[in-house]
Amino acid sequence: MLPINTLKFLISGGLLGLLLCSVLLLIVIYRLSPILQSRRKLSLRDQHINPVPRYGGIALFWGFIGALFLVWWLPFDQRGLGLQLLPDNRLAGMCIGGFMAWAIGFADDIFLVRARWKLTWQIGIALLSIGFGFDIHTLQIPFFQAIDLGLWSWPLTVLWIVGVMNAVNLIDGLDGLASGVTIVALACLATICWWQGQMSLLLLIFILIGSTMGFWSFNRPPAKVFMGDSGSLFLGYIVAVLCIWVFETPAGAQSMLPILIMAIPLIDTVFAVFRRLLKGIPFYSADKDHLHHRLIGKGFSPTQAMLFLITASVLFGVLALVAYQYRHLQGFTLLGGVFSAYLLLYWLEYDVIRKPFSSILGQGDQKKHRVLMMALGEQIEKFFAKDRDRESIISSYRFWSEMAGVSRFEVRLRDTVVWQSGSKNHLHRVLLFQHGAWEVRMALPESSWKIDSDVKGDLLERVSLAFLARLEQLEAPSVIHIKKQIKFLK
Repeated sequence: MLPINTLKFLISGGLLGLLLCSVLLLIVIYRLSPILQSRRKLSLRDQHINPVPRYGGIALFWGFIGALFLVWWLPFDQRGLGLQLLPDNRLAGMCIGGFMAWAIGFADDIFLVRARWKLTWQIGIALLSIGFGFDIHTLQIPFFQAIDLGLWSWPLTVLWIVGVMNAVNLIDGLDGLASGVTIVALACLATICWWQGQMSLLLLIFILIGSTMGFWSFNRPPAKVFMGDSGSLFLGYIVAVLCIWVFETPAGAQSMLPILIMAIPLIDTVFAVFRRLLKGIPFYSADKDHLHHRLIGKGFSPTQAMLFLITASVLFGVLALVAYQYRHLQGFTLLGGVFSAYLLLYWLEYDVIRKPFSSILGQGDQKKHRVLMMALGEQIEKFFAKDRDRESIISSYRFWSEMAGVSRFEVRLRDTVVWQSGSKNHLHRVLLFQHGAWEVRMALPESSWKIDSDVKGDLLERVSLAFLARLEQLEAPSVIHIKKQIKFLK
C-alpha cells in the first residue's frame, strides 16, 4: 500500500491537472473557438451535423504543462516525491516533444497540413526523442532471450512513437473514445510505476490522467468539444514515450507488453492501414470502417460503442498487468491478446478476416475502378472540355459520378431542376455544390461514402464545381463585340 501522505500528493497532482484543463476548456469553448474559426468543413465521415469546437488539444496540452510547472514549484521533493527527482533530459525531452506534437496537430486543425508533411514532422519528433534517451535498443521477446536490435534500434523506436501517435489520432472518431482509451493506458502505466516504486514518475502520470479526465468530462457523448489533431497527437506521443520510460529495465531492455496496453488503438490502426492498401486507398486517407463504425453498424449507440471499446481496452490492459507480474506467462498472454484481437475483428464481420482469400483476390477490379476515378478526377477540366453542349457535359458528369458511387443527382439552374438521375432515398447522404446560378445535389449510399470518405469528398467537390463551371461557360452568350475605329481625313 502507498503511504497516505504519498497518496494525497498524487491525488493532488491529478486534481490540479483536472482543474486546469477544465478551466482552459471553458475558455476554449466559449472564447477561443469563435475566434479560431477552422477552415475545415464537414466531411462525409463526421458524426455531428452541427459544428463542434475542435480545439480541446489547447486545454489538454497547456493544462498538463501548467500543472507540471505548479507541481515543480510545490515542495513535493521534500517528501521524496517530486518532478525534480526525474532525469532532466527525459523530462525536458518529453515536454519539448509533446509541444512539437501539439504544434503540428494544431496547425492541421486550422490550416489542414498535408499528410506527408505531418508524417515528416512526426518522424523528426521521434528522432529528437531518441536524442533525449527514449530509444529501444534491446527487446525482450516472449519465448526468446533479450535481442540487441543494433542498427534496427532507431527505426523501431521511430516506428513505435510515430505509430502510437497516429493510432490515438485515428481512433479519435467517436466522442470520448480516444481520451477514454488513453486514460486506461495511463492507469496501467501508473499501476506498474506503483509496483516499481517510481513515485516521481507516478506523479507525472497522475497529472496527465487528471488533465485527460478533465477533457473527457467535456468530450463524452454528446461531445461539447473535440481534442482535434493537436490533442490526439500530443496524447499519442506522451503515451508512446511513457511506455518506453516505464517498461525499461535497469539493463535497458524493453518489453512487448505496451502492445497489449495500447491494443485497441493499434489493432484499429494496423488493420485500417492494411485494409486501405488492400483496397487501393491511400493509407493516410480517412474512411468510415473503423472498429467504432462497425459497432454502430451492429446497432450500438455511440455511447455503447465507446464503452464497449474502453472495456475491451481494460481487458487487454489487465492481460498486460498479469503478464508483468507473472513473467513466465508473458508469451501466453501475448498469444491470448492476438487471439482476442482476431475474435473481435471476426465478430465485427470484416471480410478480410472472415473470407481472406476471396476478399484479397476480389480487390483487383475495385483498384482499377478507383484508379480510373482518381485519374479522371485529377484531369476533370480536360475531360469536360470535350463536351460542347449541356446534354454532353451532363452525360460525362453522370459517367464519373456513377464511378464515385453516387446514387442520384439533380442539376438546378436558379432553383429549377433541369436534369435529374436516380431515385430518392432518405437514408442516403446528400451533398450540395453551387457555382453562380448553377447547383448540383447528389446522394450517396453508406456503402459508397464509408470508404475513403475524405479523399472522395474532396474529389466530389472538385469534379462538381468543374462541372458547374463548364455548364456556366456553355450557357454564357457567345457574342463577340468589335470596336470600329473611324478616322476622319482632312
